[in-house]
Amino acid sequence: MSNAERGQAHAQVVRLLVESGVWLAIFALMWIYSYAFERELQIYRWGTVSWPRGILLIISVVASLSLISSWRAVRRGAHLSEGVGAEHHDMETGLWATVRIAGTFLWPLLYLWFLPRTGYYLTTPVFIAGYMYIFGQRNWLHLVCTTFGIYAGVILMFTVWLYVPLPTGNWPVFYDVSNAFLVMLGAL
Repeated sequence: MSNAERGQAHAQVVRLLVESGVWLAIFALMWIYSYAFERELQIYRWGTVSWPRGILLIISVVASLSLISSWRAVRRGAHLSEGVGAEHHDMETGLWATVRIAGTFLWPLLYLWFLPRTGYYLTTPVFIAGYMYIFGQRNWLHLVCTTFGIYAGVILMFTVWLYVPLPTGNWPVFYDVSNAFLVMLGAL
């Protein structure tokens, strides 16, 4: 390894440490700050700071996993831009590139239009899988597993732990299916 390559690898490691350090510092400061508004609620057993602390824990886990993943990429000699999620090195051109760019902006708008009509429980898995497909995920196993993981995590967090009602929709069939799903979740 030449001096230039060693210097570049050292700069990448420093950047990784600084970036992860900033995220972990945000986590620590916000965690300490959360004690300023902690109090018990009679109707909610985990109190007022449970959901902010849940989000903070997610931030710390993601920052740690990002650090580990990037560190492994640097150790094997890859540049950070080549490390994670850089499977597509060729620039897309033509009609498909235009469709992907348009889909990036239109798919969330379509989701927001359908959400109050069809409800969260049926619309969200389609949105997550579709958005991943638009961004280039073609492995069906990854698509299904990631969609299910994100969907289950959000439902678990908001519906089961935080008791936050998610939209059930107002179109008759979707409303009925969403309510049946809520009854099933309530039985858990």
